[in-house]
Order: sequence, then structure tokens, then C-alpha cells
Amino acid sequence: MKKLVAGMAALCASAASFAQSTASVPEAQPSTVKIYGVADIALAEYRTSGQSRLAMHPGGAGSRLGFLIGENLGQGWALNARLEAGINLDTGTSSSTNGVPNRVFGRQAYVELANRDFGALRLGRQEGPIYTFFPTYDPMLLPAMDAWGVVTTLGSPAPGVASGNGTSTGFMINPTGRTENTIGYISPRLAGVQGKLSYSLAEGAATQPSLVEANIDYVAGPLQVGALYVRAGSTPGSATVRPTDSNSEFAIGAKYQAGPVQPYLTYIRRKSTDPTRAAGGGVLNGNAETVKLIGVVIPVSARGAVRMTYGRYASGTANADASNYGAAYTYDVNPRLMLMAAVTHLSQDSAARYPVFQSPRPNPGKSVNAVTTGLTWRF
Repeated sequence: MKKLVAGMAALCASAASFAQSTASVPEAQPSTVKIYGVADIALAEYRTSGQSRLAMHPGGAGSRLGFLIGENLGQGWALNARLEAGINLDTGTSSSTNGVPNRVFGRQAYVELANRDFGALRLGRQEGPIYTFFPTYDPMLLPAMDAWGVVTTLGSPAPGVASGNGTSTGFMINPTGRTENTIGYISPRLAGVQGKLSYSLAEGAATQPSLVEANIDYVAGPLQVGALYVRAGSTPGSATVRPTDSNSEFAIGAKYQAGPVQPYLTYIRRKSTDPTRAAGGGVLNGNAETVKLIGVVIPVSARGAVRMTYGRYASGTANADASNYGAAYTYDVNPRLMLMAAVTHLSQDSAARYPVFQSPRPNPGKSVNAVTTGLTWRF
């Protein structure tokens, strides 16, 4: 953490020095604009509690249209901006992120000042350390493939949300979430080590916590290991929503991408299931929550791979734990087009009612099964 903060300080100091020496800077080059996108669609059938549902929705990455703008300022400096809009390819409408509709650029909208030696500073709505950690250490390519039912996507997609009734809302480290009003820093990779740090402002909101995210990972050939820390600040509450204490989570991940079997491991621990302040003191549910996730990728051809995972979610609430099994086959037609087919099974305790993505809501204790197939085309 100290190294990340030092890196941010060095970047800011260097930026100030750069601004003061504009007389020696060559004329800035014209800005460039890159238009990119993803067309992502899947067809899934869900079965639970005697119900079935056939649904069309994202399956591999989430469809989007983005604009990446860049300008070379000279002396190793660059100014960049990203505007990225999510699209529901099945209906042609804008996709909702964190449950908030009508965002024009709901995926990302930020400006970035970058230096080749000191890293990059970002301001705006962005994919922070939470978002980038999980697809790195999950064989099922999260966060996009939550239709496959991996247990880290259960509950609320909004980081830091408390239920207010003592039960779990799912993890703060939900891999599908992005953050807004965020100051982010990404360090250069040195000797295999890279760090990311972000702070999301609450801006005086009575029910929205500030959020600190920090990630560090290390790459050595086929081995990659990482750690993630997240802390949601306390909130004063409002007339209808009770105040909360601060809450935190920690995650570690590892993967080894060599050989006929490539293992993946992830462990997550949340400090409090429900940090809502109790009338008599303390919080409504101070039990910890955990997820243990293991998986493998087995290459079966130059372009095809079998992916398997097992996850166990300990919810911190009585009789509300869940387990997930998933298996998939992915085939890369080329570097831009991926085809996939997957099956998943979610079982849960007698008091749990977790759905799998867009499945019907199950009766308490009932399992959910899903079969998914689709494609992801990047352009």
C-alpha cells in the first residue's frame, strides 16, 4: 500500500514539474480516437423449483460501444479518455449497471493522465481493482460470465450495500460492479509486480459508502498471484435506511497457465455479513462471509479449452450457504471471436433463495440448473 501511495505521489509531483516546464515541451501531437466494441449474446435455459425459463442475454463479456481518445504530450506523458456505453444486444437498449438505468456511458467514463515511468492517474467512472481482479483468477472468465452461476456473483451488485435485516446481500467484491466518482491509480509493472489503488467518494450521500480498493499482483512466467483489499466506509443513514459501520473484504488468487492442466484458486473473506448498526450497539450480523473457489482450464486443442470450477459460499447467515459446479467449453475461432457452451448447477441450504443470473427465483433451498451457449465478438 505504501508503495502505491508513493507511486501516486511521484506521479503528481512529476505532473507538476512537467506543467512548469512547458517551454521545453514540443508541440503536442493531434489526438487520436479509436472506436471499439463487443457483440456478446447467449441463449440460456434455466430450471428451478418446477419452473423453466429460456432467456437471451449477455454470455461472455457484455456488449458495448466505446471510444478511446489519446494525445501524446511528449516527455513520456499522455492524456487519455474512455467513454464506454453498455448495450443490451437482445433488445437494443442501454444496459443497466449496478441497477441504475439510463446511463449513457454506464460502463466507463474517465480521463487519464499517464506517464511511462510513474503510471497512470484516472478520474471518473471506471473498472477498479475489484473488477479487474476476478477475471484474472477465475477459469470461467468472470466477471462477464455470471450466467454460469459462479458463487462470487450472488447478491447485490452494488459494492458496500447492507441488507438492514441481518442477512447477506452478497459480496462487496462483486466482480460485475464498477465505481463512480473514483480516483484511481495504476502503477507500471516492475520486476513482475503491479499495483492498483482507487478511492470512490461518497459525496455526502447518507446511504452510499466511500470505497477504498487496493490490488497488487505478481507475474513470474506462467505463475500469477494477487491480493485484493476493499473497505467500505460507514454511513449515517437516512429516515428509512439505518446507519452502517465500515466493512472490509480481503481476497487472494493464484493461477498457473502451463501444462495440460492449468489450476486456478481464489479465496475471499468479508468481515461482516450485515454492518447495519443495531439499536443496542454493534452490528446486526458480525459473522464473516467466505468464498472458496477452485477450478482448472484444460486445453484440448490449439483453440479449444474445457473449463471447470467449484465454489463454496459461506454466507454468515444460518442455513443460507450455497455451492456451485460449472463446466464449459470455449473455442477461439480467431483472436476476436469466441464461441462457448456451458452448464452450471447451484445448490443451496434450506433458507437460501439465490438465483443464477436471470433464472426464476428459486423456492427456499431449491437448486438452480442452467445450460448456456453463445458467442463473443470483439471488434
